[in-house]
Amino acid sequence: AKMKEVGTNSFRYANGDSDGFINVLKGNFSPNTEYQWHTKAWCTGNVDANGDSDPMYHSGWGEFSSFTTEAPCDAVPLNLSTSSNGANTSITMTWDTPESGAPDHYFLELTNETSGQVWQWNNIAGNSNSKTKFGLTTGDDYTWRIRGACGTNGTSWATNFTAPVYYTLGGEKLAGPVANLDVYPNPSRDIFNVTFESAEAQTMTVRIVNMIGEEVYTEELIEFVGSYNKVVDLREKAKGVYFLEIRTNFRSIKKKVVLQ
Repeated sequence: AKMKEVGTNSFRYANGDSDGFINVLKGNFSPNTEYQWHTKAWCTGNVDANGDSDPMYHSGWGEFSSFTTEAPCDAVPLNLSTSSNGANTSITMTWDTPESGAPDHYFLELTNETSGQVWQWNNIAGNSNSKTKFGLTTGDDYTWRIRGACGTNGTSWATNFTAPVYYTLGGEKLAGPVANLDVYPNPSRDIFNVTFESAEAQTMTVRIVNMIGEEVYTEELIEFVGSYNKVVDLREKAKGVYFLEIRTNFRSIKKKVVLQ
C-alpha cells in the first residue's frame, strides 16, 4: 500500500504479509488534512528457471480511497480556581468551559505535593465545571491540572494538560511567580508586549504555546528579579489562540493571547 497527502506526490508505504494482509498502524500525519491510499498485489505462480517468483508479476495499483485527519483538539479549560470546605478536608477544583465549547470529557490530575500521592479522573463529563476531592490533609500543598478530550476513545485526540494550579489546604492559594503581568495589544496582528515584575530572584521560563501545546517562543531567565519588558513577534505564526506561560519549579501563571 502507499499513501499521500492529496495534491502531493510524496508517498509513504506499508507492506503486507505473505498471505496478502495489511494491518499496519501509521502515525505522524498532519491534522485536518485529506489523504489518499491504494494498494497493489504481487502474485505467485509465474516463476523463473530457478523456481523463484517473478518480481514483476503483480497487479496494477487499485483505485484510491481517502480519509481526513481530525483537526487539533482546542478544548482547553479556562480560568482554573481552587477552594476548600470549612473544615479544610476537601478541595474543589473549578474551571470554565473552553471557548470552543464543551469537550467530550476531561482528564483531571490532583497531586499531594507533600506526600507525593496522585489521584486521576479520566472520564469527567464534558458539561462539568468542577470536581471535589474529599478526605485530604489540612496544611498539605496540592497541585492540579486538567485537559479536554475532543473524542470518545482514549487520549489520542485531546489537549495538553494546563499548567499546574497550586493550593495549600487550610491556607491561601499560592501566588503566581510574578506580579502585574500584562500582554498588549491583545488581540494583535503581529507583536505582543509582555511585562511583569518579579519581587524575588528566581529562575523561570517564559514561553508561548499554541492550542495543542506546541512551543512557538521560549526564554529562560536565571535568578531574575525586577521588571521584565519584552516584545514578542508572532507575525510569521498561524492566526489563532495562544497561551503565555511563566513557570518556576513550584509556581506558574498562564494568560491567553490572540493573534488575528
